[in-house]
Amino acid sequence: MKLKKTYITLLICAIAGIGFVSVLFSLSERGLHRDNSFIRRFPGHPAIQDKKLDLGYNSYYIAGADKGLIYLGNKMAPLHLKILDTSLQEKKEIRLALDMDTLPFRFVQLRVIPPYFFLADGMMPYIGRGNTTDWKAHSILNVNAYFAKIEPIDSANVVIRAVSSKSNENVLGKISLLDTSKLDLSHDLLQRQIDGMFDTDGVLQYNHQLQKLIYTYYYRNQYIVADNNLELSLRGKTIDTISHAQIKVGTIASKNQQKMAAPALLVNGNSATYGTYLFVKSKLVGRYEPIEVWEQASVIDVYNVAENTYEFSFYVYNIGKEKLKSFRILNDKFIGLIGNHIVTYRLDTNRFKGLLPDSKEGVNINIADSK
Repeated sequence: MKLKKTYITLLICAIAGIGFVSVLFSLSERGLHRDNSFIRRFPGHPAIQDKKLDLGYNSYYIAGADKGLIYLGNKMAPLHLKILDTSLQEKKEIRLALDMDTLPFRFVQLRVIPPYFFLADGMMPYIGRGNTTDWKAHSILNVNAYFAKIEPIDSANVVIRAVSSKSNENVLGKISLLDTSKLDLSHDLLQRQIDGMFDTDGVLQYNHQLQKLIYTYYYRNQYIVADNNLELSLRGKTIDTISHAQIKVGTIASKNQQKMAAPALLVNGNSATYGTYLFVKSKLVGRYEPIEVWEQASVIDVYNVAENTYEFSFYVYNIGKEKLKSFRILNDKFIGLIGNHIVTYRLDTNRFKGLLPDSKEGVNINIADSK
């Protein structure tokens, strides 16, 4: 009788143990999407953690990086600029000046490409440009386009993502700051799958080495490369297989507004580009990848946009419970923001062809158009 009770007790414990493990596995899976149809390559140490600095606040974002300097904007203080060098030693703090007494900023974006900097608010809309010698922004008058995202091409031109008044869908465009009445829009680069708004959301970047616009979709496995005239050069694919956005869109009738009706499958997170490379923070777990590692780090997939190839992947590790939220590349430095911290990783220039050590300038490389 005692033996029978012992077996029953062991059986109950075993069932409870299996149930407990199943619950833990379910919880670990929450927020981590799987797409086991692809396999990543993780070569030995293509990126090695180098420096780390506590900024004190998590409101900083990377506004630019050039010639050994990192420029940090602050979402909570839009006219505040912090400058570090790539060894993460603080160099200077700047209070940006305006040529207007007051400006009711709503969503300010600061971009620094020395010797110029740009302040922009697409909800007003407003664009200001200044020189890094005095850090005073001079207003560009008569900006006739509202925009959600903006990236400078050079001192006289910017690319934007806006909403078309004709189709009510996202479009990419170009504004000449010498003649802001001239607005060039491309209705063909971003391709609608569901609604033309949420399904075309993504990251807008400009690669100054290639002189190309790069746009990476959030909800599908695709990025776009275009020239300065908004002519398509390439439609590249990320390594996963989610080619169609998995989102549901609903309408708020009282406001005549669309919104996400259910959580969407996020494929690609933030990204950055430098040289011939595109770095994408992936949101999908590949085959043979342990969930435990994904809970401790972010996965960065590396693509060569000149050759339209996937190269390899590497990890950027959490700081405490905080994950990588945004990043930038400068020569052989990966610069990331994680919670309150800024970190740098040193990229192996034997694996990243064309990227030079931080003390040197990167090389200019052409990319052939391939539609």
